[in-house]
Formats: sequence, C-alpha cells, structure tokens
Amino acid sequence: MHVLRDAASIRGAVTQFPAVAPFIERRLDELAEYSDYELHELLNIVVVEVTDSLRELDDVLGFAAEDRTADAIDIHPGWYELTYVLGDDGFGLVLYVPDTVGIDPRLLELCSTPVTGRAQR
Repeated sequence: MHVLRDAASIRGAVTQFPAVAPFIERRLDELAEYSDYELHELLNIVVVEVTDSLRELDDVLGFAAEDRTADAIDIHPGWYELTYVLGDDGFGLVLYVPDTVGIDPRLLELCSTPVTGRAQR
C-alpha cells in the first residue's frame, strides 16, 4: 500500500503509478483552483496493492472502511477510485483499488457499494 500525504509524493504519483496517472491528474486539475491551500491540505492518496488487506487499509485510513460509505466511487478500466470527504473544509482521501484477482474480497465489496445520497460516477 502506498500512502501519499505530502505534495511532492502526490504529484510524483503521476510517474510512480502510471496505471492510475490519468485519474490522479484529473484530481489535481480539479484542485488547481484552490491555490490558497497546500496540496496535502486538500488531498491524500492511497494506492492499494494486491497483497493489502482491509485491516491494513483501516489502519491507514484511521477508520473502518466497512463502516463508512465512500462519498464518490468512480469505476475505471482495471481500477476503482473511492473518494472520502473527511472534513468540513473539503479535505479528502482518494483511494485507488485495482480490480484484479487477489484483492481482498471485502475491499472489492466496498468498491461496489452504492453511494448513498450521491450519484455513483
């Protein structure tokens, strides 16, 4: 699991993780208008690997993912993108989960849970 909590690693993810680079670039473009904030004040990113468990993810998130529905779920070829808005200021955590054999089935179940009160994108 790769946890990106500072501006340099978040921007560097575009080259470090080419499979999700287009999705990360889109998020960065969306946040560009908030130049009054440092990038890490707006967004943290977690890129899940096949060997990661839901329990490990919960430790990184600081909450039980099974107890909280994502605020948005985007489905991309080979990847799920889950967005959690964690603060009233709009701070968010974006989670990229590969849609592949070997992923913790409970984690994949989270990726297919309907987003309540919001449209699934």
